[in-house]
Amino acid sequence: MVDMALSTEQVCDASAEFFRLDPYKMTERLCYAKGDMQYTIDCTGVSVKMKLPKSGLPLAFGIARSAFKGIAARAVENADGSQTVSLELHHLDPDLCVKVLVADNLDDIAADWHSWSRLMKLPMLIIDADGMSKPVRDELGMVMLETPTARRKRITGYKPRPWFLKRRKMGVVGNITRLTANEIIARV
Repeated sequence: MVDMALSTEQVCDASAEFFRLDPYKMTERLCYAKGDMQYTIDCTGVSVKMKLPKSGLPLAFGIARSAFKGIAARAVENADGSQTVSLELHHLDPDLCVKVLVADNLDDIAADWHSWSRLMKLPMLIIDADGMSKPVRDELGMVMLETPTARRKRITGYKPRPWFLKRRKMGVVGNITRLTANEIIARV
């Protein structure tokens, strides 16, 4: 696997079978080239430089971070039965998807997937065999949505004690003895 954490001036070829852009070493920008396209990734988005196929004119454009749907994981099964997973900044246009990792070690993939999601502030997506992307967990902005926990049922006949009695212990009623006697009055 080729580790590619590069400064803004360096550009490397990402044509290797396995490659990785390290989100932990990203200070400002990561640059890499794939074929005739040159990508520069930073926290605000991706800029792409390329030459137009027919005319050969240079073209440069930027893609904002909000244009990407999320960080998507795509698994491909190899002929020998092993799996190769690629992480990409997923765009609706497949030509604008930017790969950031191609590897076969699932532990490293999971760590980088979570790191890229936090760094770019994008949701984690998984791409099915039919090409549809689904979020791994439900999110509303930066807040994860989960099913609410059940609350305790209220006791309808319960009356709360006044604040000054809350510190006192409840009294215990023991055996009650009734005294009956005639009234003795001293008269003078």
